[in-house]
Amino acid sequence: MRTAARQTTQHLALIAIATIVAVGADARRSGAQDQSQQVTDAIDRANDLIPHRHMQEALDALREADRLSNHTCAECYLGMANLDCQLGDLPAALDDARHAEQTAGDNPVLASQALTLRAAVLLATASGPNDEKAKESEGEYHEALSLNPKNSLARFELGVLLFAEQRDPEGVAELKAYVSGPFANPRYVDRANRFIADPSRARALASDDFSFSTLDGRQISKAGLRGKVVLLDFWGSWCPPCRESVPIMAGLHKKFQGRDFELVGISSDADEETLRSFTSANHMTWPEFLDTDGQISGLFEVKGFPSYVILGRGGTIEYRQLGLDGDTAEHLESIIKRELAKTYTGPPPDLSAAPAAHPAPALVAAAAPPPALDIVVPPDDVENGDADNGVYRNAFLSLAYKYPAAWPAATAEMLDQFNHSRTVQLRSRGAIDAIESTEPNGALRVAFSELVFEASPDLRRHIPSVQITVAQGDSLTLEFVQKEAADLKTQGMTILAPPAPVTIAQRQFFRTDAQSAELESDHIARFETIVSERYRVTLEIRASSKRELDQLASSAQSLVISKP
Repeated sequence: MRTAARQTTQHLALIAIATIVAVGADARRSGAQDQSQQVTDAIDRANDLIPHRHMQEALDALREADRLSNHTCAECYLGMANLDCQLGDLPAALDDARHAEQTAGDNPVLASQALTLRAAVLLATASGPNDEKAKESEGEYHEALSLNPKNSLARFELGVLLFAEQRDPEGVAELKAYVSGPFANPRYVDRANRFIADPSRARALASDDFSFSTLDGRQISKAGLRGKVVLLDFWGSWCPPCRESVPIMAGLHKKFQGRDFELVGISSDADEETLRSFTSANHMTWPEFLDTDGQISGLFEVKGFPSYVILGRGGTIEYRQLGLDGDTAEHLESIIKRELAKTYTGPPPDLSAAPAAHPAPALVAAAAPPPALDIVVPPDDVENGDADNGVYRNAFLSLAYKYPAAWPAATAEMLDQFNHSRTVQLRSRGAIDAIESTEPNGALRVAFSELVFEASPDLRRHIPSVQITVAQGDSLTLEFVQKEAADLKTQGMTILAPPAPVTIAQRQFFRTDAQSAELESDHIARFETIVSERYRVTLEIRASSKRELDQLASSAQSLVISKP
């Protein structure tokens, strides 16, 4: 939506790549009853191509699977619709999402997901709150909720859309239902409550805090950009419309050079060499950030490429666009000029802040100043693990674990970014759920928790994946893990198997299995134990189906920790 209604709909309700990866598991789960081996093979090819960013080839494979199934594979259509969005082909996304809904049969959850996707794409292409596409989007959200009342994403999006249409009482009612529902995402509960208290906030959406370091070493942050109009270009060299948009970006960069304007590229490329080669060959001289693990894209809830976000001088999101069309250059230039013409009376940019030791995005800060925190720093050696040929070893913990050898492991830099980002979240939110004790000076003492290992076919999406986390903790009781299971429920998870003791290599662990109540393709198995009466070690396995989870969970039997 190219007016306030579009600008305020920050969360584009697409199902994301994880669902596409899950298609193969869902299809295999239904087995030969519904799909031939050829269909399954085509889906598997698509899943193999996605982690390497071969999106068009993956889309072609899913279209082949659909053809082989005689156009009855609803999961294929939903995966195709998501890939259409990734590739910026929104008309095709609408068509494929409609086919997914029509072929879903007696699967209301899948049909509801397809309708939610259609609603989001319609809203992204509407010209204003009174556009027929916006009205159709509202209808799709209502139908999605009628099929699956647990679809909290659709309820949140519908509430925000109603605010954009100046229908505040209806928007308040929807968001109150969202907040009180059992499947509300904790990340959006605070936002929903702010909108309920003051609906005008939904029409002037502030961006979250962010901080990262570009390829040329420049530190970019929301505070440092204060007073400027900022165009964030979410793109990738693998994406055809993104490549087509390069002359548009170059033109805007040249046109507004020397003014209070900043163009920043956020690349979804797989590696730095690819990004540097493409930007050099195409003379892209503006700052570029390689969003290795998708944290910045996730922060701005980008679900397709290219996506454009324009921030006003005060950091509010003034414009969003998904996809490239013939009007893109004109619209972007018009919005940039409009925002530059506004008088800015806020504080100056924060130019004195030292660059972050580990550049990573900072998440939403609370309105009230958080209490001082004394975050316990883990021993340096806890992070000194090594992953090679399908085996992760950590000498500090005397730990060894065998994971799927074909899966790439996260680099030290990626783990460092994640852990630094989590520390920023703790400081910004007050870390109430992580408080261990209160220090004499009034500061809150927070136990550390470090991600020391992760492997996945696609480290951007984390499903399927295996992770090992080390946290401070001197005991592990059934009551503690039961509380953790209760916390999972508040995050919209269904407990499939409650915490229970299991023995692995003569060591006691507690295992808990859970599944997302909203997204069927997110299953979790956690194995937790205590090492040296000082460290709580958790192996977390995520999978796209119960069958896949059971297969991957068998790898836990290879987890050996020789320290007492």
